[in-house]
Amino acid sequence: MFRLIIPLILTIAAGAIFFVYTDPKYQDVKALRTQEAEYDQALTKSRELQETRNKLIAKRNTFSPDDLRKLERLLPDNVDNIRLIIDIDTIAARYGLRIRNVAVNAPKSGREERSSAAVGESGDKVGSVELSFSLPARYEDFQRFLSDLERSVRVVDVNSISFSVGEGDLMQFAVAVKTYWLR
Repeated sequence: MFRLIIPLILTIAAGAIFFVYTDPKYQDVKALRTQEAEYDQALTKSRELQETRNKLIAKRNTFSPDDLRKLERLLPDNVDNIRLIIDIDTIAARYGLRIRNVAVNAPKSGREERSSAAVGESGDKVGSVELSFSLPARYEDFQRFLSDLERSVRVVDVNSISFSVGEGDLMQFAVAVKTYWLR
């Protein structure tokens, strides 16, 4: 009977050790192996992204600084409201005109953009802002102003134009434009 009890006790002890100690440690090892595989996959993806970034940087470095400035002006990474107003006023000044009653209508947003001069956010990759202003001008001067605004480097959509009769041959034009930037 003693011969039967000792092997039975040892078998029960071995089973208890397996279920209490060995199996939980093995499960931990399996979880760590899974986590290691995820980290290896993330590391591989990170290397691929670094290679892509390096290729894009090399491609960007082939552009001339002048072309990069033009591209930045065409579609900047933020909206500098003051710079935009000055650019439009500079176009108007070519014809002896001055913009007045400027209003910036930014899209509703809950957060600030990268720059304190930037406005709006919606989750899109391209943001926009609407600028409205009035402009007293002769019709011919206003046509030339719009033509120059159309040919400017900055992407600007004219959303609306309205006018009223002013003094003499001057008319009062109300203009709303929309411009864009990369987020």
